[in-house]
Amino acid sequence: MAEPKMTYNLELSDKFEIEDYDGRRLFLNFEIDEAVITSIAYHILRYNRMDAGKPIEERKPILLYINTPGGSVVDGFGLIDVILQSKTPIYTINQAMAASMGFLIFLAGDKRYAMKHGEFLMHDGNTFTWDSTAKAKDRLDFETNELEKSTKDYIISRTKIDEQLYDEKYRIEWYMLADTAKKYGICDYIIGEDCDIDEII
Repeated sequence: MAEPKMTYNLELSDKFEIEDYDGRRLFLNFEIDEAVITSIAYHILRYNRMDAGKPIEERKPILLYINTPGGSVVDGFGLIDVILQSKTPIYTINQAMAASMGFLIFLAGDKRYAMKHGEFLMHDGNTFTWDSTAKAKDRLDFETNELEKSTKDYIISRTKIDEQLYDEKYRIEWYMLADTAKKYGICDYIIGEDCDIDEII
């Protein structure tokens, strides 16, 4: 006996996806890689193209919901650059976890929201090189000298974390919930305390 086709479910899923795109709701709910970031960046650029010529205050904000353990540094910073250059405002929302590169992407939002038990993780990240010794050293030098300094400057510029605190926390896994994140200027609003859920839907 043949199994029934799931046409209805697929159509329903497509319908929800279209509604989310039309409502300017994007979801970063996977490990960060080239495919995920390319899709999100595409839609951010598309919304900016649709808004071309409109004053910034008249543009409907883009909502970027985040629940990710992190992932590719290169792809993550590619998305951060797009968010920071977007003329259409982008609001980031920590649904459950903004860890590692997800933490850095969250910081790029024009307004930043978190669920009360939203988890954040700031750390020094991982590195992996498979090459000749000389080339591996070149890559490591770049990551420790240029990339780490750029990341540090970025975090300090977008939070209340100063250089001393950053250096203290640099070599640990610094986990925190929304209340601590708000204290350090990582998130602006805790949903259910500082604002109603209607603000981010």
